[in-house]
Amino acid sequence: MKNGKCIKCTSDNVFVKEYELNTLTLNGTRIANQSYICTDCGYFETYITDKAALGKIITRAEKLGDWKKVK
Repeated sequence: MKNGKCIKCTSDNVFVKEYELNTLTLNGTRIANQSYICTDCGYFETYITDKAALGKIITRAEKLGDWKKVK
């Protein structure tokens, strides 16, 4: 999706929105995100673009157990 092609239907009608997500916080920190949507099939992806926040998720998961690593 990040290259402008939908990974599900191969359409090039992909749009991106960059924003800070208010509902996903780590100790009150707002996290920068990018969301991609294909306007042909409706496939949707969201990426956290803040690398420091990604590292905090690992620490938080180990401490609180609210995120589980996919195996």
